[in-house]
Amino acid sequence: MGLALGSCGDGGPTASEPEPLVTNHKSDTGLQEADLGPLTYQFDPTTLTAADVEIAIPPEYEANQLATKLIPRERARLLGQMACTYGQSGQTSECNAAQEIGLAIAYLPRPVAEYRQAFENERLDRVELDGVDGFSFTAQAEGSGMEYHFFGLEDRTILLARQFDGSIAPGAEEAMEDVIRSLAKSLHRRTDTAG
Repeated sequence: MGLALGSCGDGGPTASEPEPLVTNHKSDTGLQEADLGPLTYQFDPTTLTAADVEIAIPPEYEANQLATKLIPRERARLLGQMACTYGQSGQTSECNAAQEIGLAIAYLPRPVAEYRQAFENERLDRVELDGVDGFSFTAQAEGSGMEYHFFGLEDRTILLARQFDGSIAPGAEEAMEDVIRSLAKSLHRRTDTAG
């Protein structure tokens, strides 16, 4: 998986105002543009649907963070309906964005070193996003799971989390890769102007 990430709001929120999760607007190319912190990314709204979700941060999974999750459009059409089966139970349940396959993008409040330190006993892999070093962790069981990719950006962390179950259509997979590439371009522009 190629990696890229987004972030929230231009500046930090005040104590009384929540940080905006994402702002969207259509580009001239028909792609949806989203700002997440100081970065931007684009996605194809004919292939992916954006949903606001809370994502539990590993390895403790005790803290939740708001994220934007890009879900394959054909799966997003089922949200709210009693038409989905998650996990190995075989039970039909209400389709919900948090449990759907897709790519979640979040701008975490702490430096990447703090998140890495929490994984002291876990196997981590080194990853890179347009020259920015990071680490990855995969949690999986029985063919489904989540790939987490953490990248430092100044004193914050970019998180890309891809939920998988082996059923994603190739077009949706490519659309998620395009999102990551667009985020990498934004990161490249930011690091070029900062350095």
